[in-house]
Amino acid sequence: MKELPKEKYRDIRHLFNELYYLNRIRSHLERTLISKKVYVNDEEEPTSAVIYVKPRFFLGGKADNKEFNGNLSNLINNEIIPELKKTKFPEISFNFTNETWKSTLESILEDIFHYNRFYYEIRELKNRKWRDSIPEGYSLEPVDLSLLKKRYLLNYDWLMEEIEENWKPFEKGLQEIRGFYLVRNNEEIVAWCTTEYLTDTNEIEVGIATKEAYQRKGFAFIVGSATAEYCIPKYKSVGWHCASTNIGSFKTAEKIGYEKKEDYIQIGYIINNVDALIVKGYDFFIKKNFEEAFRFFTQVLERSESPDEEFETSWYLNEGGFTFDRFLFRMASICAGMKEKEKTFVFLNKAIKEGFDDLEHLHNDELLSCFQDTDEWREIIQIMESK
Repeated sequence: MKELPKEKYRDIRHLFNELYYLNRIRSHLERTLISKKVYVNDEEEPTSAVIYVKPRFFLGGKADNKEFNGNLSNLINNEIIPELKKTKFPEISFNFTNETWKSTLESILEDIFHYNRFYYEIRELKNRKWRDSIPEGYSLEPVDLSLLKKRYLLNYDWLMEEIEENWKPFEKGLQEIRGFYLVRNNEEIVAWCTTEYLTDTNEIEVGIATKEAYQRKGFAFIVGSATAEYCIPKYKSVGWHCASTNIGSFKTAEKIGYEKKEDYIQIGYIINNVDALIVKGYDFFIKKNFEEAFRFFTQVLERSESPDEEFETSWYLNEGGFTFDRFLFRMASICAGMKEKEKTFVFLNKAIKEGFDDLEHLHNDELLSCFQDTDEWREIIQIMESK
């Protein structure tokens, strides 16, 4: 395994042709300034290649080179994983060009996850009257040089971190519009959609996010439509990626006018074992296998009774937005899915004691709806409304 010098990055693009729908690969090899490492089996005539952009790996070319794969295993297990544990990255993701690479990864890492993902592209907007959806008190702003003068806005850093990878130095990158963001009362950025991973052939993708407190209000549709409208005539293609389980994301994409082009698999390795239990449990929850979801979540609950370092440093229970009160609320939903009324209300009460106060989420949870005509439910509502 040899590290490839930057001036030869473009020379290995053909090894990733099967991943044509992932602009980020070509963009990393062609133009992004973000730190990365590129490894090949032979610098002059490479047939196997690995791109590492923390915390993502892209594997291309031949996957049956035993010496190269042995070095890759050593790199991942003895260098990358220990480093990411220190920096608290939750997960390593892997995209690969063929099934042999998939088998190679399964031999290198234990207990990996397989994620189904979708790739969408847009040719025309489905609703050209999207501006009518902007509510009073909100303004739509372009991601361009004017953004640099608005550091006073709440969540400014949240947006800047997203565009940093692709458009730095900002004074050059933001000379053109790189997306749009929504501002509430000229005080707070609540949602954004930005362009990313521009290629030499003028293809681009978008990233999109809404602050949790403002979700389910149609804001992603607004910023996504604005960005798509701007990008369609400007770029050869405009892409959107999301997990197959992220119903909100792909429904928003389809509402805007994106059409699905690819289903693909991405492999993930969870660094923290408590996070791994949470991901396994949630995966079964999405599949409505509530018994298995409950089994994995119960293991997390047991770890909470005598918290160790893995529990204390769990990304999902801390920085990942799945705080312990929300974890307990999810356990209540799982119990409701199993029609376990007593357990459902035990976990709802525990969630409230831990600080759960999302009354809207409580009312909208479909699994809990079967208990909404009970005295126990009315008592829960009364407790939450009194806080």
